[in-house]
Amino acid sequence: MAESERHKASEAMRIGEAAEQCGVSTRTLRYWQEIGLLAPSGHHQGYQRLYLPADLSRAKRIKELQELLGFSLSEIRAVLDTDDVLDELRSAYHASARPELQLRLIDDAITANTRLLAQLDDILARVQAFRDERAQKAKRMRARAKELQDEVERAAARR
Repeated sequence: MAESERHKASEAMRIGEAAEQCGVSTRTLRYWQEIGLLAPSGHHQGYQRLYLPADLSRAKRIKELQELLGFSLSEIRAVLDTDDVLDELRSAYHASARPELQLRLIDDAITANTRLLAQLDDILARVQAFRDERAQKAKRMRARAKELQDEVERAAARR
């Protein structure tokens, strides 16, 4: 076994360890694999999933997008797909010394990132609309509470 393979093997975690490290269940990792959001880097003895640090980073990113930002799995897929495209373009950019190719790669990266920004703007607009709706509802409830409070006070003053 080559030195780099031994190093990777020593960093690899089985699914239970990976799930614990990421704060999710093993079922969640399996589900993310099933729907194509996450793939283990390898398998031990043909069946045990092995996760490398890069896999754990991706799993933590999925969890963050889901819990912190409330993204759906399809929205997470869009973010991850864009990240993957940008990573590939970044690698190709650094591998090339030709400015015309680098320029095309940067243009492709800008396009991919702009598409993601448009999707994020749509999500933010929907969140803002929902917030505005809730704020209006709160305003109506406060106004009704004030009306009822005034009514209660008038009734008490008549006694």
